Amino acid sequence: MAGGGAVLSRAQLVAGVPLALAVSRFRFASLRRAGAHPYALVGARPGMPGILWQNGWRNGDLTDIVLAYGYPHAVSRPFIEVATCFAGFPPGKVPSLEVAMARAEHRDVLVARGEWEVAGGPFDDDTPAAVPAGGHRRDERMVSVDGAERPVMVVSRGEYAALQFGEGAVVVMAVARSGFPGELAFALTDDLEPYFAGCRRLVRGFLRPWSR
Repeated sequence: MAGGGAVLSRAQLVAGVPLALAVSRFRFASLRRAGAHPYALVGARPGMPGILWQNGWRNGDLTDIVLAYGYPHAVSRPFIEVATCFAGFPPGKVPSLEVAMARAEHRDVLVARGEWEVAGGPFDDDTPAAVPAGGHRRDERMVSVDGAERPVMVVSRGEYAALQFGEGAVVVMAVARSGFPGELAFALTDDLEPYFAGCRRLVRGFLRPWSR
């Protein structure tokens, strides 16, 4: 789904922090020029830092952005990914909620084994997704979108939950490890700088042991 890949790649791991930060700076500059306005999770749990996680492009146009909250590589802690698919996103490429959750669980299994650089994620088309035959729960929740309440179906199974809503030509999907907050709200944001800062902190903190 998101063509930019997760915030950390195998190449960045091998090259270390300097190249990883240089790649990040290029991504940030591209998103600033594009004037990106994705949906953000409002009122994330205290201590869950925001991170620019993924972004995709098609024919030079920005197609999607994933903002993440929490702890991607600590699989026992909360992690929420919010994907905004813009009007130019390829039709039919948005995964079902069940597939997205299966991908997230598959990713976390690999991360727990230390294989995070090939783990993929809920919005990566090449991430294996063996959807379990049963055990999914569906609950309608009232969700705030740009300050207006609306009913949204939340699908959950085990530790994972997912939802999706549309706003005009935009499709938003969120996938959570350890569930969603009790009060769930999303809003457009034009300030990605805190997410860029979160990305930089993650790169420095996670790659530093390999850069020595």
